[in-house]
Amino acid sequence: MSLASAVFFVRLGREVSEHELDAFDSAIQGTVNTWRGSLDGLMVLLTQGGSFLPMALVTAAGVAALLSARRPREARHLLLSSVGCVLLNLGLKLAFHRMRPNLEVPYLLPRPTSWSFPSGHTMGSVGVIGSLVVITRALSPARLIWRVTAALGCALIVGVALSRVYLGAHYPSDVLGGLLAGAAWLSAVTGWVYPRLSGSR
Repeated sequence: MSLASAVFFVRLGREVSEHELDAFDSAIQGTVNTWRGSLDGLMVLLTQGGSFLPMALVTAAGVAALLSARRPREARHLLLSSVGCVLLNLGLKLAFHRMRPNLEVPYLLPRPTSWSFPSGHTMGSVGVIGSLVVITRALSPARLIWRVTAALGCALIVGVALSRVYLGAHYPSDVLGGLLAGAAWLSAVTGWVYPRLSGSR
């Protein structure tokens, strides 16, 4: 999964750099814009929850709880996945230098000043929430528990990604890039920390 996600990300990044996804971005953004006004509260909540500080607090609390429970492997997975996604995102933003969507009037929240591709909120959510899903899978023998956890985790990640488009902070291809880059890193960390789990999946 890590290699496949990385390959798709590289292809996406090339198309973004060559402006081949402009029509795709415009079509998706136009559709999402028609939802504005009906989901404002939920989208603001999701985007605020997926920002750096809340995700950092979740990571710190999770690592502390896992270490207290004598689960150093799980703590290492969460720390590597979350911090790695943040650092990777910063590097990728600098590499692509993509401007944010050109909105004359920001929608609900101030317009971010950092580079746009890939979405940091999306990558961070994949790194933190995705790691918690993997840890649940590793620790829980009950399929129902980790399947419910996986469904909820995926819903939260997609919700954060959608909120960035809804609020005009990112192009759709930005959040897609965040999903792919985050998944590649999460899968790589999982393969290193849980080689048997990665192979079974």
